[in-house]
Amino acid sequence: MGDPTANLPQETISVAELPPPPAHRPPPRRPVVTTAPPKPAAPAQPETAPPAPRLGQLFTPDQEREYNRTLDESLERVKRALAVVSAKPLSPEQSEIANKIRTFQKQAEQAREQDLLTAVTLAKRADVLARDLLERVP
Repeated sequence: MGDPTANLPQETISVAELPPPPAHRPPPRRPVVTTAPPKPAAPAQPETAPPAPRLGQLFTPDQEREYNRTLDESLERVKRALAVVSAKPLSPEQSEIANKIRTFQKQAEQAREQDLLTAVTLAKRADVLARDLLERVP
């Protein structure tokens, strides 16, 4: 067996006759489409929602009266002490203590309706600081 291409017609093609190779182009870019995730639907609110249940400790009427009495007494002592020290010259440290007393006083008044026990604790802290400050002020 000889050359298999021997019986084929011979054509000669010059390089000049060949078509130019296709220019290499990257594939066309697809436009980037970004979509925002869908917003969750807001839950339907009933027109008249019942008030949320109040969480906290439950007190007997006697306990509640006692806590309110203690709270009122502590806050009254704090007010009197702050009135006394406001008329006196205070050092920077004493002024800072007076500001802490006012902060505890305000927090106690705000907490009274939501958490009576916390309000009493805050008022007692203010009361102790106020007594201490009164002893330090000439």
